[in-house]
Amino acid sequence: MQGLENILEKISGIIWGNYLIITLIGVGLFFTILTKGIQIKGFPLAVRELINSLKGEKEVKGEGTLSSFQALCTALSSCVGNGNIVGVATAIASGGPGAVFWMWAAGIVGMATKYAEIVLGMIYREKAEDGTYVGGPMYYISKGLKLKKIAFIFALLMFLQISGGALIQSNAVAIVMSDIFKVKPIFSGILMGGVILSVVVGGVQRLGKVTERLLPVMALIYFFGGLVVIISNINHIPYAIMNIVSCAFRVEAVGGGVLGHTIKEAMRFGVARGLYSNEAGEGSAPVLHSAAITDHPARQGLYGLLEVFIDTVVICSLTSFIVLTSGVTETDISPAIYVMTAFGNIHILFRYLIGISMVLFAFSTVLSQWYFGNVTLTYMFNVKVAEKFKYVFICLALLGSLSSLKIVWLIQDIVLGLMIIPNLLALLLLNKDVKKATEDFFIMIKNERKEKC
Repeated sequence: MQGLENILEKISGIIWGNYLIITLIGVGLFFTILTKGIQIKGFPLAVRELINSLKGEKEVKGEGTLSSFQALCTALSSCVGNGNIVGVATAIASGGPGAVFWMWAAGIVGMATKYAEIVLGMIYREKAEDGTYVGGPMYYISKGLKLKKIAFIFALLMFLQISGGALIQSNAVAIVMSDIFKVKPIFSGILMGGVILSVVVGGVQRLGKVTERLLPVMALIYFFGGLVVIISNINHIPYAIMNIVSCAFRVEAVGGGVLGHTIKEAMRFGVARGLYSNEAGEGSAPVLHSAAITDHPARQGLYGLLEVFIDTVVICSLTSFIVLTSGVTETDISPAIYVMTAFGNIHILFRYLIGISMVLFAFSTVLSQWYFGNVTLTYMFNVKVAEKFKYVFICLALLGSLSSLKIVWLIQDIVLGLMIIPNLLALLLLNKDVKKATEDFFIMIKNERKEKC
């Protein structure tokens, strides 16, 4: 078993080498230029769209299954998870405070990539046999590039990736429930399976309704809890900011601990964590957003900007300042429990608060992963096969709560890297569709403003 782990670690290291990180950044910069800075010119419009959606003042007409806000919440449920807590802490431990700076940089360029993914997902989406709208990289690879075999392989890889993800997230829930709430793993698995079943039997519509209520709650719990931790260590904020900036460009290591890292390490771990967290370039976002009701692909693409901003700039930054202001990096504890320790140092009740947050994060991610599996099976086979997947998925959740998953983690990393490569190539080859849709949308917006005047 150890020999297999070593082989998988080497393969994962090759796939997730510097070339992939550089490619992800390069694609983000390419679409930033192609869209003439969609992150800047589109962000205010995206915020306005979100506010209108929340107020219900402007109902967007068009075809689809979920509202734009429900699609956003479901997509955020996928990428906002325990990686925003444990992953960010690990990036700081491995790359130093400067990793946070490069995480932000990756988030900014990742906005353009995610926007492009969603636009293409909307352009090439289809109406399934059950009346729901489905889309994603397998659809724009198949229809846009006419590469059906590659599209099928992508769908298969995504199915394998979410299956492993279900095991990992349910395992994370079981560990937290056991460590903090003293609940046996078998009961965690049964409870999680039952709750998942109650949601997925209602299909994507119920998923949308659940995530639009769950996401704000879990985000606010973590946000306000984290804010209390940061405020209690407010004197350390200037020092944390100084370290983030100075360590991001440090050529030579100075001292030991988290400060003993150079720009190379900071960039590597910061960029990798930023892209891994917000999922820009992975191909997951277009699967979820393709179900949205909208009148234009680019309008839904704007929600991708908000998705990356909330995930990386808000949630990941919150974790970064919790870690850097609380002093946990100066201890010998594992980075995996940095945040949990920082919360626990405030009050014992805060340990339960972070436990609740981690359970909700993992649970929401699992729900989104069921939908990925549903769409990939619909593409590879048909709706009837996809319909039966929910029962298999529940078994995966139960199995994950009872298993040790190091090999699953390694396999998932490999599969994820293999998914990114064809998706990025498809984005680049179909860039004219993104450019045309963007130009058309902003002309439409300009005309709408003229009519109001």
